Amino acid sequence: MEVLGRDSAREAYRVATSPPDRLVGLIPEAVIAEGMSLTGGRGHQTAYDWIARHARDIEKTLKALRNGQRAAPPFDRMELVEE
Repeated sequence: MEVLGRDSAREAYRVATSPPDRLVGLIPEAVIAEGMSLTGGRGHQTAYDWIARHARDIEKTLKALRNGQRAAPPFDRMELVEE
């Protein structure tokens, strides 16, 4: 899992799975913030740490979206932007 940065216009972090089946998606800041509010974290580094801890679920969600399937909450708010 690679974090490609923050998309301020879409209020989301752009993430990508590892090659060879690279998928790029957006995970809304709101999803991350909900998880961080439980731990009291703030800032980009905390968001990157949260993404790293949830990398398996994020990757599973991107694959489900690619296959036209629904994702489980809270990842159901993610968006697949590149296949």
